Amino acid sequence: MSRSSQRRGSRLGSSELHFFFDGRQYPAVAGDTAASALLANGVRLLGRSIKYRRVRGVLAAGPEEPNALLTVGIAPALVPNVSAPQLVLSEGLRLVSQNRWPSLRFNLSSLLSLGGGMLSTGFYYKTFIWPAWRAYEGIIRTLAGLGAAPGACALLPPRIEHVHCDVLIAGAGAAGLAAALAAMRGGARVVICEREPVCGGELEIETAHIDGLPASEWVRIALGQLTAGGVRILTETTVIGGSDDSVVAHREPNGLAYGATAFYLHPQATVIALGSVERPIAFVDNDRPGVMLLGAAERFAARYGVRVGQRVVIFGNHDRLYAAARRLSSAGIVIAAIIDTRSSTLRPECADLIAAGVQCLASHAVVCAEGSPAVSAVRIAALDSPAHTLNVACDAVLVSGGWTPVIHAGLHAGGTRAYAPEVAAFIATDPPAPRAGCGAANGILEIDAVLADGHAAGAAAAMGKVSQAPTHGQAPSGHGDGAPRLVPFWRSPATRREEHRQFVDLQNDVTVADIRQALAEGFHDIEHVKRYTTLGVGTEQGRTGGTLGAAILAELSARPLAMVGTSRTRAPFAPATLATLAGDRAGLALRPERRTPLHDWHAANGGEFEAAGLWQRPRFYRGNGSDATTAGSAEAARVRASGGIVDVSTLGKIEVAGADAAAFLDRLYLTKASSINVGRSKYMVLLREDGMVLDDGIVLRLQEDRFIATVSSAHAEHLYSHFEFWRDLEFADRRVVLADVTESWAVIAVAGPDSRAVLCSVLGAPHRDSVQRLTHMAFANCPWGGGTLRILRASFSGELAYEVHCRPAAALALWQKLNAAGLAPYGLEALDILRVEKGYLVSSELNGQTTPQDLGMEALVRLGNPCVGHENLNRPGLSESRRPRLVGLRALDQRARFLGGAQLTRPEETRHPCGYVTSAVYSPAMQQWVALGLVAREVAPGAELMARDPLRGNPTRVLVTAAVHVDADGKKMKS
Repeated sequence: MSRSSQRRGSRLGSSELHFFFDGRQYPAVAGDTAASALLANGVRLLGRSIKYRRVRGVLAAGPEEPNALLTVGIAPALVPNVSAPQLVLSEGLRLVSQNRWPSLRFNLSSLLSLGGGMLSTGFYYKTFIWPAWRAYEGIIRTLAGLGAAPGACALLPPRIEHVHCDVLIAGAGAAGLAAALAAMRGGARVVICEREPVCGGELEIETAHIDGLPASEWVRIALGQLTAGGVRILTETTVIGGSDDSVVAHREPNGLAYGATAFYLHPQATVIALGSVERPIAFVDNDRPGVMLLGAAERFAARYGVRVGQRVVIFGNHDRLYAAARRLSSAGIVIAAIIDTRSSTLRPECADLIAAGVQCLASHAVVCAEGSPAVSAVRIAALDSPAHTLNVACDAVLVSGGWTPVIHAGLHAGGTRAYAPEVAAFIATDPPAPRAGCGAANGILEIDAVLADGHAAGAAAAMGKVSQAPTHGQAPSGHGDGAPRLVPFWRSPATRREEHRQFVDLQNDVTVADIRQALAEGFHDIEHVKRYTTLGVGTEQGRTGGTLGAAILAELSARPLAMVGTSRTRAPFAPATLATLAGDRAGLALRPERRTPLHDWHAANGGEFEAAGLWQRPRFYRGNGSDATTAGSAEAARVRASGGIVDVSTLGKIEVAGADAAAFLDRLYLTKASSINVGRSKYMVLLREDGMVLDDGIVLRLQEDRFIATVSSAHAEHLYSHFEFWRDLEFADRRVVLADVTESWAVIAVAGPDSRAVLCSVLGAPHRDSVQRLTHMAFANCPWGGGTLRILRASFSGELAYEVHCRPAAALALWQKLNAAGLAPYGLEALDILRVEKGYLVSSELNGQTTPQDLGMEALVRLGNPCVGHENLNRPGLSESRRPRLVGLRALDQRARFLGGAQLTRPEETRHPCGYVTSAVYSPAMQQWVALGLVAREVAPGAELMARDPLRGNPTRVLVTAAVHVDADGKKMKS
């Protein structure tokens, strides 16, 4: 068939694109899916089945498609098992059919269909035993599964988004839109998830009017009202699972996993308006290309203007066959015959179809699809005399055996099934509160009743979720296709031999014969039959074949369908990538990522982040240089010259309160906290039990019985655990309480010669005096922006500096005002430079092997506070001549470079180091590389050493100096 003969009146755009299928180029229209474009080009063979490798075409027009699964991309970066009806094409997209070798049309593995007896149900339990499984493993693994696993991952990292709302509407058909309008008018915050790229559901094809308007116009107006009312509409988003407190939805833009998003929705109430899935009828060779669901053919015609055939036969068991026939006929498709399984006399409404030459047969069934490889005719038989048949030429068979409500969302967290005889299917009842189904998901199919049911569900969901009295308005009213008057019919007459070709689950090649055999072997429960035959497993998840298979089991076992039931679906209901479900992180990246309140500002203003423990912190800003060394040097120089601001919100902050809080801190710290006056702070050091330095920081005394201890960002959780341990061990019966308040306070360090003037300017005249009166290590509280700031005069950098503690909500406004007043931000690289210049501990010096004496804190030790670990500081080994101590290091050649980690030796020694470089930076203030290091005590200040780095070649000659390189007397800091 040519493309022009298969496309008519498309609703899509007119721009043309090209794509490739199995190496051949085809044209398409913008907005086409792979299925619509291939059908428009006359391509009917899209893949082969899993077990028998039978050639298959398109069955459905949505995610229920079991056959037309494609591999997308170029090896090795492929994405397999993409549903053709959902895959929206783009220019140059390459598609490959699956499950065939060497080609789709000529496939050697299709010979498996000749071994139907050997490959009957349960064959994998019974065969391949002799001589051993290993003898068959290679070929079985080659043939097993759907698309081939990709050799490389071409997917973007999936997004994870948590969404909170009052009411979640799952589905945006007539019922879902009516529910959303009612909930919105009731004052609820509403989110809609719709699996299709457009809203409206069956209104796209049904001849319906709502509130006096054509259905399409009503949908357009409703969407406008919802958008204006703040409703969030997530299209291409499928509800795939849920729990008691959340619903999981998965979005794949254009039907591809590129840029997928997992939504974790947290609604207070959920309305399930997921509609229903049309189901097939089993007859001989009902899997041939050209056999399609009737609703799919209508959707291809309505949305894409694609005629799925030139001359078709419609086969089903309800009144809507005739309305569909009229719509398809108006789309240019010749209706050869309508085959109705019901025994009632054809109604007068069919007179126009009969007059147009349509053969309308009641109490008949299609018993076989003929043709190779695609349908070219059907064999039809009267149900009261199946031996007498007639053939009708056609190129498509459009089947509709009724509809199965989509109820998985009502069962994932509880709920039960109930049989609804009017639709011959199951609906969800007693779903866990607050979930409720509506519309076709409740087995309601007439448009007026669907709208009323949706409106009632949305209004009920909004009740109690808003403070004001809700106003829901009237339910929309509509009229469209009449009641279907469905009479259940599951399979056409066939001999036992022919049952091997009556397919129930097309994806897994499950036939009527398989179900009969499972029953004969003792599998009576539908869940057991599912596992033994693979009915309803795979990506299809029983959407088209689940109820059909259960009904055939009921028929063969002489039980009512209501007693047999259907198998329960398992999440995820629709396929999702493992990266989307599990995240794309591995190893250390599995740890949670923490962000400061200023993270988005840093990202928007050129911040380059690095991990500091669990925190993401800006290392430098790209506007100051292309790499960390260049930018960090520029930022550090600017702080020394004028000033800057740095985000230090990640500092651990532990609040200690109670009458015994001071005594508790005295026990933990090397110096006494009880000697700190209220409104003052002190630099303090924590020891481990063995006397090694655990951490350092500033302790503030807020009140007589209340302190805040700041600790290193990377050690915050460990330090809090340390505090808790000693509180529980020695202060369990004392009045001490602890709280980790790290995330309760954002902290901005304001540093440099201009820091005082800028801070006074930003805070305004009422607080200028408070800031100016602050002496080193004093703090004051200042009202600002509706909250309170705690301003501490303390320095991270050795300059005149302040720490400003504020609530996270106020951090951005304060930061922006400081920045606008002339203080540019600086990152961790510049902060490390400033600290090394000043001789402050960076991080490598606190390696768990250094004592206070090693780090130059002898004066603190001499105060004699009996803290944890103090008794172990006098061990003889800790004062040996080769014991390291903290020193400064500078290159003798000011142009020379040396790095942290370099081993230090005496000039005449090459093998035995006497220390190593802990932190090295290029100092803008000194115009050379400077460092801190741990060097043996026997090495005197002023000695020359060699910094040896095996990765850098020749060693660098360095000079041992005092640890403080800049402002040794502290005049800048205390000015």
